[in-house]
Amino acid sequence: MGKQIEFYFDFGSPYSYLAQSQLKKLAAGTGHSIIFMPTSVIDLMKAVGNSPTSIECKPKKQYVKADLQRWVKRYGIGWEFNPHFRHIDLSFLLRAAIAAIKLGVIADFVPKVFDGLYRQSLNLGDATILKDFLRNNDLPGDQIVELMNTEETFEELKARNASALEKGLFGLPTFRVGDEIFFGNDRLPFVEASANAQA
Repeated sequence: MGKQIEFYFDFGSPYSYLAQSQLKKLAAGTGHSIIFMPTSVIDLMKAVGNSPTSIECKPKKQYVKADLQRWVKRYGIGWEFNPHFRHIDLSFLLRAAIAAIKLGVIADFVPKVFDGLYRQSLNLGDATILKDFLRNNDLPGDQIVELMNTEETFEELKARNASALEKGLFGLPTFRVGDEIFFGNDRLPFVEASANAQA
């Protein structure tokens, strides 16, 4: 097995969107492969007693809005407000990602779904819309939607969440290089340094 960087993410996390936009650059700069680790940020935070302060604290909420736009500008990526987020069951998309892993298309699935959510403002929590979106992006939409609704996939998401807890994660996005964890999009330089330090 080659050198790997684990990327723990949730589609509902805007900082996960930012971080994933840099994954190709990270892989090229380190020679490591990226392992996609879909994880429920809500379940993870609840389990460790981590409160979503950017929602609960008004000044921080205002700060985060500005901060996100700074990163969007730095990375040169698109960003549009998605009014559908309040209705999207994020576990739905995480199960779709697990299905994409099983079908061997996760590296293509993740950036396209993030793009659909954060740049195109699509309601990808709707099964029909998701299926059509995946088909239009040369992904096996029918197979993904079918596989994501199996009991096995539901159980795998629970197992992935439990595994993230066991590894010491408390929020997303998080990167894991060996036994080291790095929380946040702004920790990418440390992720790269850790990966490059590996023999």
